[in-house]
Amino acid sequence: MSKNIYVLSDLHGHFDIFIQMLKKINFNDDDELYILGDCCDRGPDSLKIYMYIKKLKNIHLIKGNHEYMMQEALSCNLENDDFDYSMNVVKLWIANGGDKTINSINDYLEKDTMKYEDYCIIRREFLKRVYEYLKSLPNYLEISVNEQNYVLVHAGIDVRKPLNQQVENDLLWIREKFYLQRGDLTKIYIFGHTPTVLLNDDFSFDIWFDTINHNKIGIDGGLACGTVGQLNCLCLNDGKITVIEKNSI
Repeated sequence: MSKNIYVLSDLHGHFDIFIQMLKKINFNDDDELYILGDCCDRGPDSLKIYMYIKKLKNIHLIKGNHEYMMQEALSCNLENDDFDYSMNVVKLWIANGGDKTINSINDYLEKDTMKYEDYCIIRREFLKRVYEYLKSLPNYLEISVNEQNYVLVHAGIDVRKPLNQQVENDLLWIREKFYLQRGDLTKIYIFGHTPTVLLNDDFSFDIWFDTINHNKIGIDGGLACGTVGQLNCLCLNDGKITVIEKNSI
């Protein structure tokens, strides 16, 4: 069986849509899937996504800005032994939908079924493992498919610098200073972070292709955008695009 290489991004807690996509593309053990960050926040089942992909060696997660916000908030939690809402890093995370992820953690750990003291002990050990997992995630990956070189990254890069000199903040947060610039034409950059409705001339959530420099592909279908949006999945072997609309599930 031939090996297919897939890329998708910005699941934002929508586990059911993610599983539906895997079924739709007939994802199997011979395939490889790269997720360009932001699996958590805003949607209901962030933790389910991490628990699922962590078990599979052929699914690779790249850190997004939401993973980073979660990572820093969990670091604060481990230092203070609580989700201290007065801390700026926690407030930033919650303001960006982190409260949904906190709820999914509490549900998973069955907070309401045990004494608070016991819960705190279990939560601390669990969050320590989650924090270490998030901390270990790469900020970008380079792969080659059919002799084409790709850079997979959440937000983009500073095109003035080589890859090994990138600043984490740019890789996680950059927008116009990346996708409006020329960059290295020997590589194709595939990124999420910026919903494609902000990139496409027709204001659709479809995958965006850079028609000027032909070296960038935006795939964030806007699952974080309220009741609209879609999950886009791109197969790098043949360019096939698979879409699941949010309101179809």
